[in-house]
Amino acid sequence: MQMEKEPMLSLPFKTSSYHLDESHMQQLAQKWVTLQGKANSSAFIAWFWIERWLAQKNLSTHNCLCVEVKQGQDTVGLALFGIKTKKVFWGLSFNQYFLHKSGNIKEDQTWIEHNTFLLHKDYEQQLAAEICQQLAKIEQLDDIKIGLSSPDFINKLNFVDFKIRTELSSPAYLANLAGLTSLDDYLATLSKNTRSHIKRSIKILNEKSPLRLVLATDATEKNTLLKNIADLHRIKWRSTVYGSGFDNPCFYNFHQGLIQDENSAQNCRLYTLYQDDIALGHLYLLTQGDRWSFYLSALNFNEDNRIKVGLVIHSLVIEQAIKQGVTVYDFLAGEAQYKNSLSNAPPYEQHIYCFYRNKPLLLLRERLRKCKRIIFGGLFSSLRMKLND
Repeated sequence: MQMEKEPMLSLPFKTSSYHLDESHMQQLAQKWVTLQGKANSSAFIAWFWIERWLAQKNLSTHNCLCVEVKQGQDTVGLALFGIKTKKVFWGLSFNQYFLHKSGNIKEDQTWIEHNTFLLHKDYEQQLAAEICQQLAKIEQLDDIKIGLSSPDFINKLNFVDFKIRTELSSPAYLANLAGLTSLDDYLATLSKNTRSHIKRSIKILNEKSPLRLVLATDATEKNTLLKNIADLHRIKWRSTVYGSGFDNPCFYNFHQGLIQDENSAQNCRLYTLYQDDIALGHLYLLTQGDRWSFYLSALNFNEDNRIKVGLVIHSLVIEQAIKQGVTVYDFLAGEAQYKNSLSNAPPYEQHIYCFYRNKPLLLLRERLRKCKRIIFGGLFSSLRMKLND
């Protein structure tokens, strides 16, 4: 009689943390790329994004902490934290740790979303607990900022003796493309009014001259296109309270490096909608697996109010996504009517959270924060996306 083999026992997790410097980068890249193939990761925590973020930092100053979880010889959990010391009042200060961010407004204007730990998909809950416990052991750590992140991820976190504050909440939108085989299939999932706007716009534009959707393919073409996008983006956003990221050298250099890096070429897609040789608009997307995420757009003004260039270019890019087997077209966070119109799934939420220790200085800070909100009210609310306190 053949005896059944006993199941192998899982190896225990071993968690450590260390300050990153240049000597760690090659090994970290190997670990990260290997692990992201076994994780439910977004474009924002894929190595092509993380590597570009780290390239902005002076790692010789010990301003970035890596928390690593291993199981045997395998790395099964990773998270990186920018470190910032914030001075407050009476000579007091506290230490902030930012998940995959720097704590610097200019560097963080790249606006990371779907921000999570990088975790092996078979042990997400256990690994999240390991990283939380490791961070809680760091005595000089006062608070941890995480976001934009979904409540599903935050619910996996358990920081003992920490309180939590939600700093920012935003609806986010997506189009579910699973099972769709054509543009008509997608349009059929939208409201009659949106479908009518898109079809009418395409018809009017094609009557003047056939539309062409072009994907930038080489580095020179992408760089030229990024400059065109920057010019249009500045025109639209420069005079607003949020401003244009392209006026910020950190933002511009980040994306210039991203689109020109051979390792991330397939993850950054820049589309232009042409009529003859005239560019009607541009879309910039980040891709990871079967999910395409719309990062930003730049549209030329059209005097004919019957023509909805934004709806058209998104629809035609979604058609390309369907042809390539993409299952989710993510419009990301931010309240906007066009996102709601082009979405065929319920909105979801993303938030920025702050976990802070239950200690007198931080509790006093929370009381002062509440007073500030009472005094400034709506003004503070409108500006909070620009603040990083």
